[in-house]
Amino acid sequence: MGRNSLLTLALATLVVVASCARETTPRAETGSAASAASAASSVTAGSTGTTDPHASLACAQCHEGGLADHREPAVPSRACTASGCHNDNVVGTVRLATVTFNHRSHVSDSTVAIGCAGCHAHRAGGQPLTAGAETCGLCHAKELSQARGDDCRLCHSDPNWVGMTSQGVPIPHQDLPWIEGGCLRCHYEVTHPVHEVSLTRCAACHQNVEAVTRQGIGEDLHPSHTGITCASCHEADNHRIEAMSSAVDLRCANCHAGVHGTDTARDSVSPSTCNTCHGGVHRDPQRMLLGLLPDSVAATPSNHFMNGLTCRSCHRPDTGTGNVTTSQACVDCHRPEYATVLKWWQQGLAERMRLVDRYVAGAERVTAGSAPTDSAAEAVARARATLALLSAGGGEHNIPLAQRMFGDALRQAADAYRLVGRTAPPTPSMGRAPRPGLCTYCHYRLGELVISGQMNDAFHRSVVGRGG
Repeated sequence: MGRNSLLTLALATLVVVASCARETTPRAETGSAASAASAASSVTAGSTGTTDPHASLACAQCHEGGLADHREPAVPSRACTASGCHNDNVVGTVRLATVTFNHRSHVSDSTVAIGCAGCHAHRAGGQPLTAGAETCGLCHAKELSQARGDDCRLCHSDPNWVGMTSQGVPIPHQDLPWIEGGCLRCHYEVTHPVHEVSLTRCAACHQNVEAVTRQGIGEDLHPSHTGITCASCHEADNHRIEAMSSAVDLRCANCHAGVHGTDTARDSVSPSTCNTCHGGVHRDPQRMLLGLLPDSVAATPSNHFMNGLTCRSCHRPDTGTGNVTTSQACVDCHRPEYATVLKWWQQGLAERMRLVDRYVAGAERVTAGSAPTDSAAEAVARARATLALLSAGGGEHNIPLAQRMFGDALRQAADAYRLVGRTAPPTPSMGRAPRPGLCTYCHYRLGELVISGQMNDAFHRSVVGRGG
C-alpha cells in the first residue's frame, strides 16, 4: 500500500474513531496564566432578564481546565461539584425538551466520559448556562438508528406538543390514543446522529490543525476533551424530523404543477405560500383522514391512513381525472372485486346524509325563534356544523368516523328539540356500524340485503381473515 493510501486511511480513521477533534493542553493549575487572564471577568445574566446563579462567579472559578490555542479554557466537572456548588444538591430527575430522565446517573453507563460541560454551556458574552437537546443523539445513536414507532416513547413518554398540519389542523399529541407504536406513521424519517467530525471544527481551537490530526490518528480524543460541550466538535441538532407523511404535510406541488405560470415543484413553492389565497382548501378532508375533529378529544384515524396510505395513494394527478379518486385506485391495492366498494360507500353516505339533513332541518325550524346563544340554538348549530364538515371532508376518507358523525348530528338535533320543551321525533336508522373486516365495512348502503349464497366464499373468507 502506497504512502498516499496510508495517509488517506489514517485520516479516515481519525474522522470515524476520534468522534471529537478538539484537543486541549494539560489542565492548567489554579492561578495559571489562563486563570489569571479570565479572573477579572464574571458570568452575567442574559439580556432576557433570566437570573443565573453563576452570575456572581468569576470565569476562572469554572473555566479552570485545559486551554487550547484560542477560545476559553475547559470546565472540568470538579469545578461544578466542588464544595459549596453542586456536590450535594444535584437535581435527581429533570425534564429536557420532551424527555424526562435521571440526571444524577445519566452518563454513568456511557462508554464516553462526559462531564457536566458536555451538556451544560453558555454562549460567550455572559449568557446564562443552559442545557439543550441538540446533541443527545450522539450517545443515543443505537436507540435512534433502530427506532420503531413504540421506541419513540422511551424518551418522549409524555408528548404534549400540539403540532399543525400544512392545512392548519391542530394535532394535540397528548390526546392521540393511537400514538403508541404509531409515531413513525407520521414522522417516518428522523435523522440519524452523525458522529464524524469535520476537521474544520478543530481550527476553532487549534492553530496547527495538521499537527493535531497527526497526533490523534486512531485515538479516542474524548478523554482529552472533557470540559467542553459536545457541540463544540459535533454537529448540533442531529436528531430531528426530516420528513412527514404527505397526509399530514401536504405538498401542493405534488398535485398542482404549473399553476399561475410557475413550476411549483421546481421552485419549491411551500404550502404556506398557497395558503395565502387558498387557505385550508384541504383542511376538512385532512381532518377526516386523520380523524381529528374540532370538538373531539379522541382521535379516530382512518384505517387506510393507519395502514400506510396517503392522499396520493388514491388521488393521482397522473390519471387524467383531475385528482378525483376512481375505483381503479381500490383495485390496484386490493382485488377486482373491490371496484364497486367506492360506489357503495358514496351511495350509503348520500342516503344517510339525506335522512340526517332532514332531521336537523326539523330541529332548526322548532328553534328558529331562539337566540344564537341559547342552548337549543347552539345544539342545532353543532349538528349543522357536523354535517357541513362531513360533506366538505368526504366521508369516504373515514367511513367509521362518518358513521359516528351522523349519530352525533342526530343526537345534537334531538337535544335541541328537548331544550325547547318539545318531544324529539324518532331518529332515523343509520344501519349497522361499519367495521373493518366485517360485511358492513364495504356493504354500506342502507337496507342492503347481503345473501351469503351470492358471495364468493373463498374471497370473503380471505377478506375477513386479514381484516379487510
